[in-house]
Amino acid sequence: MKNPNKKKYSPLLAALATLIVLLAGAVLIWLTEVRPNVGKGRSEIITDFLRAELIHDGETAEQVFTYDKDILTIGLEFYLPGEQPKGELDVVLYDADTGEELSRSVGTMDYIVPDQYSTLGMDPAVTGQEGRRYRLTVTPHYTTDAILAVGHSDGVALWKEQMSVGGRVVDGTMAMQITYQRIGGYLTRFFLVIAGFAAVLAAFAVWAVLSKKVAMHRLVFVLVLGFGLLYSFVLPPYSAPDEKYHINQSFTLACRWANDLSHDEWRMGKVPTTTTFRRVGDENADLQNENTTVFTWEVFTSELTATTDEPFDSHQEYNELQTDQNPLLYVASAAAVFLAYLLHLGFAPALALGRLANLLLFAVLAALAVKAAPFGKRVFTVAALLPMTLHLAASFSRDAPLLGLCFAFTALLLDAAFGPEKKKALSPARLAALLLCGVLLAPGKLVYLPLAALLLLVPAARLGRHAKAKKCGYLAVCLLLALVLNSGLLTDTLHVGAAQTTAAEATVTADETDRAAKGTPEPPDEVYEEQIGANTAGSFVKRLYYYVEDNAAPAQSEVDFWVQALKEGDVSPAVLGQSFVFAPGRADSYTDARGFFREMARIFMGNESGSGDGIGAMRAFDEGGAMQAYKAVFGQDSVAALFGELGMEVGAMDDRMPLDRTVLAQEVEAARATRATQSTVDDDDRETYSPGYILRHPAATVLLFVRSVVQNGDHYLRTLVGGSLSYYTVDLAWGWVVVLYLLLAYAALPVQGAKPQPAGRTRVWCCAAAALCALLAVAGCLLWTPIRYETLYGLQGRYFLPILPLLLLTCLPRRAAAVPDEAAAQDNLTIALALVQAGVIVNVMLAIIAR
Repeated sequence: MKNPNKKKYSPLLAALATLIVLLAGAVLIWLTEVRPNVGKGRSEIITDFLRAELIHDGETAEQVFTYDKDILTIGLEFYLPGEQPKGELDVVLYDADTGEELSRSVGTMDYIVPDQYSTLGMDPAVTGQEGRRYRLTVTPHYTTDAILAVGHSDGVALWKEQMSVGGRVVDGTMAMQITYQRIGGYLTRFFLVIAGFAAVLAAFAVWAVLSKKVAMHRLVFVLVLGFGLLYSFVLPPYSAPDEKYHINQSFTLACRWANDLSHDEWRMGKVPTTTTFRRVGDENADLQNENTTVFTWEVFTSELTATTDEPFDSHQEYNELQTDQNPLLYVASAAAVFLAYLLHLGFAPALALGRLANLLLFAVLAALAVKAAPFGKRVFTVAALLPMTLHLAASFSRDAPLLGLCFAFTALLLDAAFGPEKKKALSPARLAALLLCGVLLAPGKLVYLPLAALLLLVPAARLGRHAKAKKCGYLAVCLLLALVLNSGLLTDTLHVGAAQTTAAEATVTADETDRAAKGTPEPPDEVYEEQIGANTAGSFVKRLYYYVEDNAAPAQSEVDFWVQALKEGDVSPAVLGQSFVFAPGRADSYTDARGFFREMARIFMGNESGSGDGIGAMRAFDEGGAMQAYKAVFGQDSVAALFGELGMEVGAMDDRMPLDRTVLAQEVEAARATRATQSTVDDDDRETYSPGYILRHPAATVLLFVRSVVQNGDHYLRTLVGGSLSYYTVDLAWGWVVVLYLLLAYAALPVQGAKPQPAGRTRVWCCAAAALCALLAVAGCLLWTPIRYETLYGLQGRYFLPILPLLLLTCLPRRAAAVPDEAAAQDNLTIALALVQAGVIVNVMLAIIAR
């Protein structure tokens, strides 16, 4: 006799068994791979090692330094001039201002490894305070004749203080590495929560498939949304390919909307792609680091509830790149960011909302594709649940809405062209969805225009009255939007292959390269003033130190720092001079008009001869003080001409008064760090594989493709399914990649006995459209590839994801194998995908923990 309850409870039991097995596996992985890493620390080098100073028995090496963060351990770098010394090393940390002992550590010299940081745990750990000054003492007590030499920089490091050994001043700053954070138990909590949710989702998929209580398209929606959220946490904002540019574009669009609704008189206007706008305070160095670590997880999750007092129309301009001028695919993410502005949510919540908006949009479109497809539902399911698809969908990437639109359009098109009711007109809602998806995807990325053009395959009966007019109007709108919204991209493409621009060679004078080292005897005033009177950037910087601070021997590193800042345009001569002349404590000290003018004339012109309108400058001093006189001096034509010879503009004063040079230096360093992440074109890269070059060098072009396949074939395979995630720095085990390709092959198998669709001429047209999209994607990369490159520039497997369902349904052989039952195959595939995703999530976490 059959048990009537067997069918009722077997899905639940299967789901519970799946959950138990996956949770047990997660706990075992935590015990073996995660738990040993809870002591992982975060460190930064305060000063690096270039030279060393001997420390004799009982001598004390001292260093005063300023540090804002917690101090858990201090690493010191030593050099061993002879044998390994024996004995103890006393390290004590004091408050430099009060003399209070804060922490100490005693280390054994036997474990010191030369030329590496030897770390000593501070007992107790010191809680950080902004601007706190510390005094570190290091005292060795030897038991043998061998001694240590403590490492230090070559010359005093920028913005640092000198060290001393046994009371002797040393021209350098002690080499130190400070650990300021431990991940601790957070790593355990994060791993178990994420792995636990992945296990729950997989178990839910097992229950939903076996119980038949959840429609397949709804199940796909839940799985896409659930696993997508896990990807969004494991690979947080800024980690997806090129996501920083997509974030910049979304935030800039949100700022534009806020500015349109603002009562502020300032209007944003057209923003070039080289500039980005975000709300004031929307920056976080830890979040904006593309190289995700366990500490990125902690920062992101800890700030998800942050708020801000900034008004919704607050804005700040950044010298950061956007993607392009086409806003179409950023509307959803920008709307979520704008909502965060209205709700006064912080930077991290705004990033999370923007990602969630893209993910929700993709999940809805993916579910629509699975529901609408008359056949090949397995193909749309596997395409939507690939790791690469979910990674992109759960990011700010424009590929999130683009993939959803392509999947939905393809499914709706198959239904319209090859569905069971070919002679019946589409419902108004279904027709509107089909046309809207095509119109939106066409201008999204031009390479997928052939996919949108497949609407021509839809029988006239399915489109209702005026079918030809609808097709013509649809194609016209697609082309018009594609041309209007991508005019900048088309212009750039047409100009690819232009003649290589010759850059002017920079000349460096002896005055800028042959600088006196710090600590050398000061020359007589007349001699030194003659040396720094030349019209060079280095001489200008030295004149600032000399005439304002009475320093005839500034640190080499500081002079080089400001010279580079001037040449790279990170600071103007007027602002740099302002940071000296109107520094805190000096801004209100000027009382003599003539003396002030003489000093400014020497700074900006090297001497007082030919100093221009001195009477006007002194009159400006009498009328508006030193600031007006300063403007009068650097605003003279003669000053502009001198700096013009150096290729510089004098610039204007900063609004801040007084101006702290330390703050200015930090802004310069931030600008350099930002510029280091931007895409720039070297002169050697300007000549590319243009159509003319390809026609003249067909053999070189063929060899380029051959080398690309040989050298980067594995990269293309990985990046299609998600074997390489983030900025292709998180690699899955090859086993997962093989399993994912097997699932793709299984999804593409036709049903035994069923007539495959599309067939005949329509199949040829579908194959041609898919192949043309793929060729256009490759051609775009080819046109941007410099001729000196060995392989194609920028080609990635993910570029073929939008046409993957069409490729699988039309371009693969259909007689090799088949599945006996479509429903069973769909169920097996969905369960397998859920289980694989749970494993991939854990694999990604382990790869990041290992960093």
